[in-house]
Amino acid sequence: MKYIFTMFIAGVFMLASKGLAADFFKMGSDNVRKMLNEKFLSIEAEQPAVFNVANMTIENEGRNTPIRIYKPNDKKNLPIILYIHGGAWVAGNLDTHDNLARYLCKGAESIVVSVGYLNAPEGKFPFALEQCYDALLWTASHAADFQTTASRLAVVGDSAGGNMAAAVCILARDRKGPSIDLQVLINPVLDNTWGGTLQVKGDEYDSERFIAAQYVKDPKETFNPLVSPVFAKDLKGLPPALIILAEKDMFREGAKKYADMLIGAGIPTNVYMQAAVGHLAGNGARASIMAQESLNVAVAALRGVFTRNANYKSP
Repeated sequence: MKYIFTMFIAGVFMLASKGLAADFFKMGSDNVRKMLNEKFLSIEAEQPAVFNVANMTIENEGRNTPIRIYKPNDKKNLPIILYIHGGAWVAGNLDTHDNLARYLCKGAESIVVSVGYLNAPEGKFPFALEQCYDALLWTASHAADFQTTASRLAVVGDSAGGNMAAAVCILARDRKGPSIDLQVLINPVLDNTWGGTLQVKGDEYDSERFIAAQYVKDPKETFNPLVSPVFAKDLKGLPPALIILAEKDMFREGAKKYADMLIGAGIPTNVYMQAAVGHLAGNGARASIMAQESLNVAVAALRGVFTRNANYKSP
């Protein structure tokens, strides 16, 4: 099996080291989105084969959200994964992260519902997050359409999607929404405060400030736990978690802090760190060889939880 891929593209999060971060503010969101999406799609990797893929749009409270539904086979009573893609909020879509969704579908033998939320700055907080929560509600209420139930349901997100996956779990708890068996956060961005400013400072965090500035309407919102989950005051009652880190990822410490907070709140939490790599970004999106170590950990955890829960949940 042959894979041809770019050895190391960490997307927007590594561009600061190349002196391009401050230029993001000059480029504007449209040009940054185009550049990042092209980088993601330039990473060539074999597309995992699945049984069926279908596109549709769901609507709730005036929000129209594209989703893509993957089925691994024609079996009944399959588990379901809600997948929220990364891309620094400003980029990423159903196509850039198609391989990752397929990888989860095939590896975890689960139906995957991938959410095509509106990119920032058009999709400012909380609009994009509410789209993801809409997709969670739709998935749980329409499981019978796919000859299954929502009795085995997980939420998975990478990078910015990992942030929103964590926030969706908080919303589901607070709004008494669907029960979630596991949250899998892959290289999640869980602290968006960046030294308390979203203005250019000429340091290594300017690219992250640009990203956060696209997502929020007001810099003060970066302290909202639905934007920066590390500021959540109460994590009790959240789903069990798997948090996957990359050793050289600048977001690692925020993710590790959140893991420690979950453990402190009594939430069963596992942490895995892939050595010697930075933020997986486009490699994760494309499920390249570089990312497969982390993705296989996610798949194994999902299969394990779904298998255990099948023993006491009637599908």
